[in-house]
Amino acid sequence: MTRILAVDGGQSTTRLQHSELEQQIEVEGVGRLEGDLVTITANAIIDGWRLAGHPETDRVMLGLTTAPPDTERAEAICRLVGEATGAQDVWLADDSVTAHYGALSGAAGVALVPGTGVACLALPPSGEPRLFDGNGYLLGCRGSAFWIGQTAVATVLRRKDGIGPATDLELAAERRYGPISELRENILAEARPVNAIAQFTREVLAVAADGDRVAESILRTAAVELAATAEAAATWIGDDIVHVAVGGHLLAPGTVLRGFFDEFFQQAAPRAVLRTADAAGLAGALALGHDDVADRYGSLVHHWRTPR
Repeated sequence: MTRILAVDGGQSTTRLQHSELEQQIEVEGVGRLEGDLVTITANAIIDGWRLAGHPETDRVMLGLTTAPPDTERAEAICRLVGEATGAQDVWLADDSVTAHYGALSGAAGVALVPGTGVACLALPPSGEPRLFDGNGYLLGCRGSAFWIGQTAVATVLRRKDGIGPATDLELAAERRYGPISELRENILAEARPVNAIAQFTREVLAVAADGDRVAESILRTAAVELAATAEAAATWIGDDIVHVAVGGHLLAPGTVLRGFFDEFFQQAAPRAVLRTADAAGLAGALALGHDDVADRYGSLVHHWRTPR
């Protein structure tokens, strides 16, 4: 049986699972603007494999937020990982691919899995898939954890200037980052400020669940943005009935954001079949590597094979 190392590499956390081991391994995530993308990404994966005990590996299935669009860097990451682990095959894909395979168990449709950024992939019954949004925190990923966290932090900073209504987000920001008067400096001094801002979304969800109107408003706007992305993806597929699976902790059943999202999406796309993702991205990476059908996602997947 093929021994598979599956990797779900996000900006906050990189998770690994080997097909012959029960435990999951977590190491620090990687962002696009944190230095040499090839070396940092490959080292994070190799470090995780070593923490797992150097398990013998035949195939590595990588689903990475930092998957480079160019062949040269994709090839370099795969080669470094393949040579370190001894794997014969390394498949590298955007994490939206592995999230999609897990969310829809390999079927066609749309998968929307917001994390630090937004991974939304539409796969038609035949033909090439298409990514929606996923443009990064500087240019897009509207409704993502970073987008929510940044909006909330900016709201707190505006309150410091006497602008806007009072909100419990102020107390939450103090608990996480320190005094409001030092908020800007403390966040900018973080080693990974994008991740630090994205993590504040946990407090936004909690404050909104307690009835804070300002936090609710931020999440309502995020839900509108995410629903628009998912609706655009479903419309692009064009079938009468399109399955749309949503996942990640932001859109977990019962969260305030999920409630808003369901409302807005069902209004925008009443014929779509909305459901919770079947499995998370790491499970999707493991299944995609096991089923050996990564080619179904076409140009979104890069394949490296050890020279013979």
